[in-house]
Amino acid sequence: MDYSLIAILALAVGLMLLVAEIFIPSGGIIAVLALLSLGSAIWAAWLAWWDTNPSLWWTYIAGVVILIPTTLGFAVRFFPNTTWGKKIIHEVPTLEEVTGFKEETEHLRSLLGKIGKTQTLLNPSGFVLVNDERLHCESQGMVIESQVEVEVIAVEGARLVVKVVKQVPAEGSKSDSETTQLSDSTTDDRLDFEIPES
Repeated sequence: MDYSLIAILALAVGLMLLVAEIFIPSGGIIAVLALLSLGSAIWAAWLAWWDTNPSLWWTYIAGVVILIPTTLGFAVRFFPNTTWGKKIIHEVPTLEEVTGFKEETEHLRSLLGKIGKTQTLLNPSGFVLVNDERLHCESQGMVIESQVEVEVIAVEGARLVVKVVKQVPAEGSKSDSETTQLSDSTTDDRLDFEIPES
């Protein structure tokens, strides 16, 4: 078995895994694999050169010590500008994108306390019409029917949070308890027959 070839290949794999650990979240799994690969490379180099050519062994170790930080620095500096790097690393949003989102958030916050009407069933998300503007919204976890008056109570991201507007009974109208009592009395009047005793 050619341990010198194994030492070189294992070193290359270990360096690539170290670079991958920087850009790919793995919970440390890739880092462990990189350390195992680098350890295998050093062990193979020791088997290949320690007995026959110790100076080559020490040269290899010096190369490992220099290559690890050099490779990591090169990866951090240049990898994000490559095609693969741009696919893996998300680009920082531009000033125009951030400004647009900020303006949209401020616009939605200006609607706090406004009354609107649901355009779709909120289950719990849907659409609401506020100031003649159709906007995405959600309720507080409850289902709200369409064409129901709601109040804007919060803004979460790019959507409104709404709740049903409580209807205040008009003056002179009967309360719910009075309506219930009237309904019960009406029902009782209609029972003009006797229930036979068993």
